[in-house]
Amino acid sequence: MNNDSSSFSWKGLTVLIVILIIVSIIAFLLSSIEGFLAGVVVIFIGFLLSFFRDDLKRVLGLSNQQKETVPVVESEDTLLDELDKKIVKERQSIAKLIAKYDEKTKKQQKIGPEIVEKATSLLALLDQAKSQAIQAGKSDLVTHYERIALKIDGIREKYHQ
Repeated sequence: MNNDSSSFSWKGLTVLIVILIIVSIIAFLLSSIEGFLAGVVVIFIGFLLSFFRDDLKRVLGLSNQQKETVPVVESEDTLLDELDKKIVKERQSIAKLIAKYDEKTKKQQKIGPEIVEKATSLLALLDQAKSQAIQAGKSDLVTHYERIALKIDGIREKYHQ
């Protein structure tokens, strides 16, 4: 009885009949209160059933389709470019904080820990970028990120109090 063009399932038919009976009972109970209200409720329930029709078919085993999950795959170059942009912004931010640190001797106690915090987050970004470069097979970028990491680590140690 199960063909590719039309599949028939007693289980699915039984569930649909039960749903129809439940909707009819709700409509009958509401019709004694107000006929219009019963019609609105039945139409709303029908709308919900039609909205979730594909999900109901899949749950009941009437559909051959499985929910498709399309993995979103970003290329390594795109990810590396985004990481590079973040690294550049963080380095600029650290450079601005260092300039403030050198200008204002009164606020050095507040700015110093902020520099250390930014440097630590930048080191985490650099580690992530290094791992992406390793996965992409770009050894020249790995050495580039290691040199930057050494500089940032030096900055972090210098302003760590």
